[in-house]
Amino acid sequence: MKYKVHFTLTIHSLNDEKAVFFHKKLELPFVPFIGLRLSENLGSSEPVSSIAWCQESSEFNCHIDSREVEMDDGFDLDLEYLIEEALDNGWIGKSKIYEV
Repeated sequence: MKYKVHFTLTIHSLNDEKAVFFHKKLELPFVPFIGLRLSENLGSSEPVSSIAWCQESSEFNCHIDSREVEMDDGFDLDLEYLIEEALDNGWIGKSKIYEV
């Protein structure tokens, strides 16, 4: 049996003043669960933080939160880098950075 899953991804800035939003639909051979990570081209996603069942569309809605990271070596994982990584991993979105 396959389960339809609509994933949403929010990437937050370090100060939580900005965010970028993406989504993708997948079919899984199991029911999704909190903590699930997606194996993507450039590594694993952050874990699924919430799940809801949508009776109208007969699919699970799963949310993943990600955030900018300051690295000790000076190569920071900033919003621009994380947007590019998300697009390379098949996430769909306008890549627009919103003030929140």
